[in-house]
Amino acid sequence: MYLYTLMLFAIAGSSYSATTPATPGGGHLPSGPELDHLMTASFNNVDSDQDGFIEYYEFDTLIIVADTDNDGCMTLDEYKGFSAGTPAIASKIYQHFDPDNSNCLTVEKIADQFALMDTDKNQKVTLTEFKTYYTELLKTIFNDKDTTVG
Repeated sequence: MYLYTLMLFAIAGSSYSATTPATPGGGHLPSGPELDHLMTASFNNVDSDQDGFIEYYEFDTLIIVADTDNDGCMTLDEYKGFSAGTPAIASKIYQHFDPDNSNCLTVEKIADQFALMDTDKNQKVTLTEFKTYYTELLKTIFNDKDTTVG
């Protein structure tokens, strides 16, 4: 999930600005190696067969894996337990994908995100594609105009 999405969700040479914006709840957006580690860990959470690619079936089963009570919904608490990010970042990402505040993310709610990640349309998301997506997601969620991708 984007999120790890979740998905949530820098490429070699990219960086955050020197001033890292605070997140609601007192956290901060990671930068530099910390951000790179977060994105790589998030990618690895979704890449369940560890082949270096996220295939659609892995992305699709993300909700199922994180849904610990098997009710078909991944709640915020379930996402926080699965996310590689801090609780503050995980909460912000989750809220982005749950605009109706239902506390229920389903496969249907996030299905279109795979196509956004798979920029070369080969049905596989590479770590580079994932990092680009995740960086753009964070820029959108945190309104961070200073984030650069290079």
